[in-house]
Amino acid sequence: MPSYERVLKVSRKNISPVWTRSYPVSKEPKSIGEHLRKRRFELGMRQAEAASKLGVSCLTLSLWECDRVYPTWRKQATIVAYLGYNPFTNPALGAPGSNESSGVAILSENQPKTLGESVLKRRIELRKTRKQCAMDIGVSVKTLWSIETDRRQPTDSVRAKLEKILGAAISR
Repeated sequence: MPSYERVLKVSRKNISPVWTRSYPVSKEPKSIGEHLRKRRFELGMRQAEAASKLGVSCLTLSLWECDRVYPTWRKQATIVAYLGYNPFTNPALGAPGSNESSGVAILSENQPKTLGESVLKRRIELRKTRKQCAMDIGVSVKTLWSIETDRRQPTDSVRAKLEKILGAAISR
């Protein structure tokens, strides 16, 4: 009697690729890295593909996903477009080993108490690095850092430039 071999092919659209099943993915991401990993797995992409789409190296994406390094401001618009929403609204989402200054937490609801905190908050709101802001004001990066950390009070000419560049009145 003849035997027949039957092959049945069924599409598996709702099943994750095998390589994504062994990695834990948070349903409620609490960090930027978790947001990135979750989205990559939803798209069924490998890290190299996602890195290429984000315009970074595989190592950089890996460091972001492991929350060892926080994405720089220049890449945040690309990440928002990739994710389809903005995960950067919560300043607490940074990582302990992030490359952002610890002053990022100043973006909270609390009002700055000192001149330095006011300058730092406004600089961060404008998304300027300390180097960019120092160049605009015409002072060294170290001088701007001294002002932001309240180790030094700005001179009248620097105060006027700060008010002009940062677009806010700076109290004495």
